[in-house]
Amino acid sequence: MKELGAHWQDGVREVERVLEGFPEERLPRLRELADQLKALKSKLQELVSAVEAGSHCAACGGACCVAGKFHVSRVDLLVYLLDRLSLFEPLFGNGLCPYLAPDGCLMPAAYRPFNCITFNCELIEDRLAEADRTAFYQGERELTRCYAEIRSLFPGRSMHGAVLADCPA
Repeated sequence: MKELGAHWQDGVREVERVLEGFPEERLPRLRELADQLKALKSKLQELVSAVEAGSHCAACGGACCVAGKFHVSRVDLLVYLLDRLSLFEPLFGNGLCPYLAPDGCLMPAAYRPFNCITFNCELIEDRLAEADRTAFYQGERELTRCYAEIRSLFPGRSMHGAVLADCPA
């Protein structure tokens, strides 16, 4: 059976192949949507950072992240590659989320997967002011719309699902 690292590399190559075949005349729209996606994620991260979510997550050890290997979607990876960022190497043997290093997430907040940006445990949720909670869920809806619009630019289901969707659990 293929190890998770090999499945990850296969997924990266597949997204790279799809991106290389993307029509150049449609790149401006893709970049615009990718920028919207990053801005929305940053905004959501700012809302939870204001209630010190990072310190709460660090204190619990990221228990909600145990199944994180499936969180990075093809769209998340596409945006990372579109911006030509140096790609991180997941830590598949750490017993937690493979994108979680001892000093925090391997990805900047604007590039983190949907689940990672939109999930708040009760501890964090309860600390948000009502207006911030409303803004957070409005941002989540906008983020969902943006992901869908990016996926719609690509043929078939080439940008649907997780990068590791085809690997065994």
